Amino acid sequence: MEWVDIVDEQDRVIGVAERARVRQENLRHRASYILVLDDAGRVLVQRRTLAKDFCPGMLDACAGGVVTTGEAMAPSARRELAEELGIRDVPLQDFGTFYAEGEARGGAYRVWGGLFSCHYQGPVQLQAEEVSEVHWMSLDEIAGRAEEFTPDSLLAIATWQARRSP
Repeated sequence: MEWVDIVDEQDRVIGVAERARVRQENLRHRASYILVLDDAGRVLVQRRTLAKDFCPGMLDACAGGVVTTGEAMAPSARRELAEELGIRDVPLQDFGTFYAEGEARGGAYRVWGGLFSCHYQGPVQLQAEEVSEVHWMSLDEIAGRAEEFTPDSLLAIATWQARRSP
């Protein structure tokens, strides 16, 4: 059983709930979002498996996932990178937090995201339960196929673009 901190509009912890309840009741929570970039500036895009409870089968521009109770954003990001893609021991650049709320395939969402990026070009090891395939895509390619992507990952990209140094 996975426990998740429930947070308010200002990202303050106000309770704890099981992950399944968070999804069922659309409780506001935290998640990490990590853009994995190659030297050409392309993004490692994942296809989510059909078993995922949020946006099954859609493309995702970020590695990441739900932050568990008591976990900080950066350790969550490192854990998710290792679990989903087998990427370990890479420096993460922190871009702060952002708020995402809306409707998507699999239900509504309300999440405070911790946004990170890293540079990586090595081999990946996909977590079979969560990731069915990966592709390198340019930001223009992602924009051109936006309807195929999870809406929160598109917001993560927009936030990253606004906050990164030119």
